[in-house]
Amino acid sequence: MDQIIEQLKQSLSDDFLSKPERKTLESVLRNQVLDKSQLNLLRSKIFELAGEKVSDQNYRFIMEWLKDVSNTLGNYHQNEQSKSDVCESYFSPGETCRNAIIQQLNQAKKQVKICVFTISDDAITESILRAHKRGVGILVITDNDKSLDLGSDIEQISRAGINVKMDRTTDHMHHKFMVVDGHTLLTGSYNWTRSAARYNHENILLTKDEKVVKSFLAEFDQLWKVMNEY
Repeated sequence: MDQIIEQLKQSLSDDFLSKPERKTLESVLRNQVLDKSQLNLLRSKIFELAGEKVSDQNYRFIMEWLKDVSNTLGNYHQNEQSKSDVCESYFSPGETCRNAIIQQLNQAKKQVKICVFTISDDAITESILRAHKRGVGILVITDNDKSLDLGSDIEQISRAGINVKMDRTTDHMHHKFMVVDGHTLLTGSYNWTRSAARYNHENILLTKDEKVVKSFLAEFDQLWKVMNEY
């Protein structure tokens, strides 16, 4: 948010939002995930900045700046709304479920929260490790039941420096979901295993519905507090 406000101040220094400044503002906005309250705060801020700068001499230019910035924010809001409407389904056997997981891991920019019963698919594990090396913050919650099975990648993930927590009770942490950058959820029956891709009838749902994503984030954060360190 501070970066966006600073960009707006700079663009207002000459009472004009130039094309390069607009492109820079659009680029900064694309790298942010702003909720409705933040967007409303930003809209209030641009009126505040315009009010501080406006005078009888520059009134027409400031109003044009205000219109251009408002349109840029409106385009961002529409794009985010269209993204939030995204809902896709994938099924196995086959590569579509695995590819959906890998694609989201490859696109992650800031943080990935993974909550799955087990991980033994090397292709998925390699994507997790690549994201970690790019500087993406990764948290993993899993179950102890399969962690020592031949082919389990949990120890490898932990050794790479990724934070892993585990359910060590007699019950099971049987979730299979991942939240990417706080706005994209993948969930379903699909286990992150090679057999799920090759043989099993499984499914994944990808959604960016804000309320649904927030509910899964809350579940992850609650589990993170009570699970044991790997």
